[in-house]
Amino acid sequence: MAALSWARRSVGVLSRCALLLLAIPLLGASNNARVDRLVTNFDLIIFNTEFGTPMDAKIHKWVTPIRIFLDARAGPLDLERRQLEEHVALLRRLTGLKIDLVPKASDANLMFVFDTADRLIGSVNRYLDPPLGSWKDLHGSTCFGMFAVKGAQAIGYAVIGIPIDIVMSQGILQACVIEETTQVLGLPNDSDKVYPSVFNDHSPQVTLTDDDEMLVRLLYSPRLQPGMARPEALKIVRQILEEGGP
Repeated sequence: MAALSWARRSVGVLSRCALLLLAIPLLGASNNARVDRLVTNFDLIIFNTEFGTPMDAKIHKWVTPIRIFLDARAGPLDLERRQLEEHVALLRRLTGLKIDLVPKASDANLMFVFDTADRLIGSVNRYLDPPLGSWKDLHGSTCFGMFAVKGAQAIGYAVIGIPIDIVMSQGILQACVIEETTQVLGLPNDSDKVYPSVFNDHSPQVTLTDDDEMLVRLLYSPRLQPGMARPEALKIVRQILEEGGP
């Protein structure tokens, strides 16, 4: 793999029971304040990373179907699968992508690994080349996701790791599944400037807000192509929003 981009979930975030909000309001062309906020948030979340290494200032997104292999090595399998399937259903709606769980790792391009913290790095490394060295490589992350780009900067492969014993003890299973699955779509950054949001490790939000959903929908607008440079992409994002939303 090449050009790995990293997404993580901070240990400080608390989970709460919440329903996924599927209603997606459109923007009014006169809502200048919200347009400005969403353009800023798009810039922060799409074109930056949490690990201090700038992205290449280009759009990265999936253009092919996503095939998820659920490698659940520990924890309550039914709950893990249900949390993942519920969020995947929302991401299908937001992106227009075909996203399915597949029974074999050899058929997948997104590996979703649940294991205990002491074994997770080894389990994830089954799907990484080069492998992770240790938890120190993750800079304090609890849950984490990585994606690799190819060709014209389209995302072609991703891996997510969740230490099920830690997230269950801290009540952040839902938060981890939602954030990591969303971020490997091409939204790699977290920022305290985006609030409330799952992309803010200091926000209590555990499901996508209306603004979070809008960022995903904007990224997956057909008008934004993989490899598109930041200035052009932000100009188009503003145009889309001023026209009423994707």
